[in-house]
Amino acid sequence: MYQPSTLSPPLLTKALLRAVEQLGLAAGLPSLLNSSPEEIAQLQSGARSLDPQRPEWEAALKIVGMFRATVEVLGSAERARVWLATPNEALGGRPFDLLATVAADRVHRYLSSVRKYELRMPPGTRHPNRSEH
Repeated sequence: MYQPSTLSPPLLTKALLRAVEQLGLAAGLPSLLNSSPEEIAQLQSGARSLDPQRPEWEAALKIVGMFRATVEVLGSAERARVWLATPNEALGGRPFDLLATVAADRVHRYLSSVRKYELRMPPGTRHPNRSEH
């Protein structure tokens, strides 16, 4: 995951907007960041950047980290988007539905676990096309 000290607010804002667009999460951004639609519109227009002193910063770090992890494990943003929309028995629902709830940390821990497992596998045995992740 990105470290807060290594990112400027404009850079994290840009990474967040790119990630949610590629994952098809843009419409859910107000609930994901616990921000008003007006604040999200300001981010999208460039009128403001994410604020490291607000909870939106930590939420953005998690979303961008999740984007990177899902693309790394699944091989593409399209596969990551499908995974987010598919019910996952281990998580007890669709990962997308869980992201704006207290269960979001469970999705992040699950992805971290899968990512660590996949990265330990020899390259020829990794399964980037598996949809059960």
